[in-house]
Amino acid sequence: LSRVSATEGIVLLENKNNTLPLKKGEKVSVFGRIQREYYKSGTGSGGLVNVKYVTNVLDSLRECDGIEINEELAQIYEDWKKDHPFDYGKGWGQEPWCQEEMEIDVSVVENARKFGDKAIIVIGRTAGEDKDNSASEGSYLLTAKEEELIKKVSSVFEKTIVLLNVGAIIDMKWVEKYNISFKPYGKAREAAFTMSYVFESEKIV
Repeated sequence: LSRVSATEGIVLLENKNNTLPLKKGEKVSVFGRIQREYYKSGTGSGGLVNVKYVTNVLDSLRECDGIEINEELAQIYEDWKKDHPFDYGKGWGQEPWCQEEMEIDVSVVENARKFGDKAIIVIGRTAGEDKDNSASEGSYLLTAKEEELIKKVSSVFEKTIVLLNVGAIIDMKWVEKYNISFKPYGKAREAAFTMSYVFESEKIV
């Protein structure tokens, strides 16, 4: 039921160059640290709910039949995160609105393009109790590293998808600046799985 509800609630805002759906045999490179550190909920009481598991974007895409993931790129992110762990903050509701993003060299993007012609960039934001959103980078606005990531990837990949794993509104002016397909999605422990299901769904037109 959770997967069905999340699937029906996802909205594709723009699909440039017929980037979606993903088709069997296609190879995809996934950028952004939130690819495996999915926000299932916000901070505070909701964030403290215990669940048996939480799906994430990368592993959910790995389960898609016939879709091949750029594992070399995925390992680059995993190695980087060893020295840049997820910041849970200190105290109740003190988790930062966003996490540090990996600064990526254009040579890494160009090498990923040799793997396949489609890229997915995952941008994440939490939200929660006892803390307001602010008109600053890492909250309502993209950070410099996030926008630079979108700029580099979309300049190399003809078909780039941006996924928003966010719990509150964020500034969207940057969407018009880059050649991307744009897809927002919400939070729930199964939402990452349903996102991957929609990505390869024939219902996308």
